[in-house]
Amino acid sequence: MTGTKRGARVWIIRHGETAGNEAGLLRGPVSANDELNDTGHAQARALAAHLLRQPQRPQVVYASRYRRAQQTAAPLAGALGVPVQVLNGVHEVDCGDWAGQPYSALNTHPERLRLPGGRLGFAGGETFDEIAARFVSDVNALPDGTDAALVSHGGIIRIGLAALLGLNIEDVWAGGQLVHGNTDYTVLERTTGGWQAGQLAVTVED
Repeated sequence: MTGTKRGARVWIIRHGETAGNEAGLLRGPVSANDELNDTGHAQARALAAHLLRQPQRPQVVYASRYRRAQQTAAPLAGALGVPVQVLNGVHEVDCGDWAGQPYSALNTHPERLRLPGGRLGFAGGETFDEIAARFVSDVNALPDGTDAALVSHGGIIRIGLAALLGLNIEDVWAGGQLVHGNTDYTVLERTTGGWQAGQLAVTVED
């Protein structure tokens, strides 16, 4: 791609399945120590095998400070012989008063995401702007010239990708775009003008 710096790619990956994912419940910060279930561990291994088969692959591996993200990253990092490096700004959203509610509530009651003053966000938690800012800051700070895998979380991936790609987050959210299932990934390429999507929401086949 014109303007792309050599090796300046990042695979943005959602972590593998947890019990909370299986139950379809929003958890927020209390989920920091949630672990992958058996399906999630299998997904993490399949992800590593899949990425290693690609003609272009990550050279370094990052994950959020939440346990499930680091567990998802571990098989890939182990196969590459590199450590999992932790990033502080790409953890799951603080969903505030939404904690404990089903994922489906985000679609059935989208009006509740409109906070006083007009901003989008989670009452008692973070605004979409705050979520996007910490994700974008960490992604933009990744070293130039290095292909990187970054394991993060479903909600922040949607919001962060919209910001990185210059999309309207309200349109993205309302249209059900940029949804990533467990271990789905998007490949971004850094250009002189910012980030562009090489692949969007790729599903890993076992």
